[in-house]
Amino acid sequence: MLHIGYFLGYPYDDVHEFIVQRGENYTVFGAWKVYTNVEQALATFESYRACTQHLTHVYQQGHSLAKLAQATR
Repeated sequence: MLHIGYFLGYPYDDVHEFIVQRGENYTVFGAWKVYTNVEQALATFESYRACTQHLTHVYQQGHSLAKLAQATR
């Protein structure tokens, strides 16, 4: 069974447990429902939050979405 979580890059074990648990009994909820490796997931969620905050700030300073989407070096 192909699940969109695999396509989105969510951890395999969390996607598998989401299917098995039918979306219930998760430990932490953020960008996805976490069933395993909570510390790593929390670190990833914090990284996503910091990135979103930074890009929002830069966008509000007048940079275009196209500029934000460009890879940086």
